[in-house]
Amino acid sequence: MLLNLCSSAQSGCLVAANNDTVYTERENSGLVNAVLSIVFGGNPVYKPNPSEPSTSACISFSQTKWLATTQNCTVCPAGYSYNFLGAVNGCQTTTYVGKVANKTIVQCDLDDYSWLFATATGAFGFLFIRRQII
Repeated sequence: MLLNLCSSAQSGCLVAANNDTVYTERENSGLVNAVLSIVFGGNPVYKPNPSEPSTSACISFSQTKWLATTQNCTVCPAGYSYNFLGAVNGCQTTTYVGKVANKTIVQCDLDDYSWLFATATGAFGFLFIRRQII
């Protein structure tokens, strides 16, 4: 419960074609691109680093998962290739296209494996009792 209260919302670009990788840091688009994006709408652009998997490993009974939204986003794999006076930036290489995703913290599904623990305990108990009788 405390973990959920202390966590803040984080967004990133989830690229399914790149092994479900999430790119978490936004690129500075430059003044002209920012104005054009506000006026005409546009997709946010993310830096190629840092990145993380879309689902983390279970640690301390919780894990992070990225849930995709419907908004598109773009990742420039080599970073921005050109910059004109800090006003216009762009990518000249092939870009990764993905969906904006939000990070959530969820509890791990340990109950899915409880039958395995019960079966192993029962088998061990059965063998222990059988040896005591003989």
